[in-house]
Amino acid sequence: MSGPLRSLVLLLCLLPAVAPVHALSTSERLDLLERRVGRVTDLTLQLDELRAENRQLRGQVEDLGYKIEQLERKQRDIYLDIDQRLGAPASGNAPVTGASSPRSGGAAAAAETPAPKAAAGVSRKQIDAEYQAAYALLSPQQKRYEEAAKAFADFVAKYPQDELTPNAQYWLGEAYYVSQRNRDALQAFEAVVGKYPNSTKAPGALFKVGRLQQAAGNQDAARASYQRVVKDYPDAPAAGLARQKLQQLGG
Repeated sequence: MSGPLRSLVLLLCLLPAVAPVHALSTSERLDLLERRVGRVTDLTLQLDELRAENRQLRGQVEDLGYKIEQLERKQRDIYLDIDQRLGAPASGNAPVTGASSPRSGGAAAAAETPAPKAAAGVSRKQIDAEYQAAYALLSPQQKRYEEAAKAFADFVAKYPQDELTPNAQYWLGEAYYVSQRNRDALQAFEAVVGKYPNSTKAPGALFKVGRLQQAAGNQDAARASYQRVVKDYPDAPAAGLARQKLQQLGG
C-alpha cells in the first residue's frame, strides 16, 4: 500500500464512522473522507473570514482612535485660545498678576500687598521679554506646547519671586494640559494655588485642578476643589463655573 493511501486509510479509521469500516468500499471511504475534508475546509475558510473581519475592525478602531485624538487636540487648542483671550488685557500685553484676598478681592487688597521687584541684577525689560517669548509659544499661530512648557518652567525656576511668576506657573499648567500631560498639569495648577493663593490666577488654577481630578475619575476630590473655589473666591469668574460643576455632580 502506497504512503498516501496508507495515510488516507489511517485518517478514515480515526474519524467516526457512520457505518462499519469493513462495510464500506474504497470509493465510499473516499467519498466520506472528501465530505469530511470539505467540512474542515469550510471551517477553515470561515476562520479566515473571521480573521479578515477582525483585522478590518481593528483598523477601524485604530482609525477612530486617531480621529478622537485629533478632535481632543483640536478641542484643547480651542480651549487654550479662549483661555488666553480671556486672560490677556485689551492692550495685547501679557497678563500681569494682581494680588487679591482669596475672599474679598479688589484693589484694596492689592494696595496692601506691594508687588515683588525684579530679580537683582536683571532688568524688568529682560524679564518681561522672557515671559512674552514663552507666552508666544502658546499662541494659535505657533502651538509649540512642549517648548512653551520648558520656557515657563525655566522662568519659574529663574525668577521665583517675580510678579509674573504666578502667571508663568499657571501657563505652565496650561502648556502641560494641551500636551496631554495631565499629571504634570495637575501639579502645576496645584502649585499656583499653594504658592500664590492671592494671585488672580489662583481661582482659575483651582478650578482646573477640579477639572483634572474629575477627568481622572476622582469625583470626591473634584467636588472638594469646586467647593473651595466657591468658598475662597466667590467673586471670581471661576466660581460661577465651579457652581455649575457642583450642580452636575449633585453637590
